[in-house]
Amino acid sequence: MPKRREKTMLVHVSVRIPEGTLKIADMLVDLGIFKDRSDVINYAIKQTLKEYLQKIRIQVTPQFIESYFKLLEQASPRLTEEEAARLVEEIRGEQKRQKQKRNKSRS
Repeated sequence: MPKRREKTMLVHVSVRIPEGTLKIADMLVDLGIFKDRSDVINYAIKQTLKEYLQKIRIQVTPQFIESYFKLLEQASPRLTEEEAARLVEEIRGEQKRQKQKRNKSRS
């Protein structure tokens, strides 16, 4: 039985792109490669994130952590420091699992 994908909360974002880029996106939709403009944009963003996130290496220092929590508090004051720390640990755990999965697939 195929896995059911969880519903992801979508948000509306307005962007400005060159007219030529939009024409190419529309052409891909017309060819049936993508279902609509949003599908093209979502795909492009996901591919870009995959490419760049693999390249990012951050040295975690006490100053980095302090700055992170200050920014986090500004962005989401409802999140406690304990909740933020838990989220960071969950993210690190997920990153570790993905790395292990990649390493297994290479073997």
